[in-house]
Amino acid sequence: MVAITKDAGAFVATRPHNTVSLMDLPREWYKRHDLRKRLGLMDARMLRDIGWNVYDARREAAKPFWKA
Repeated sequence: MVAITKDAGAFVATRPHNTVSLMDLPREWYKRHDLRKRLGLMDARMLRDIGWNVYDARREAAKPFWKA
């Protein structure tokens, strides 16, 4: 499970040891892409509800999927 949290402006995976096998990498990339897309569509009120500001959310949403 992946949660949108504000930890140094990055997504944090809520899984033990934060390890990803090579077989899981495409799935992780897809999740990251999907969450960043959703984050980019949120308005200021929604972002405030989850502890983000507009600037940080837009910066995170603009990152490529392969960057953590």
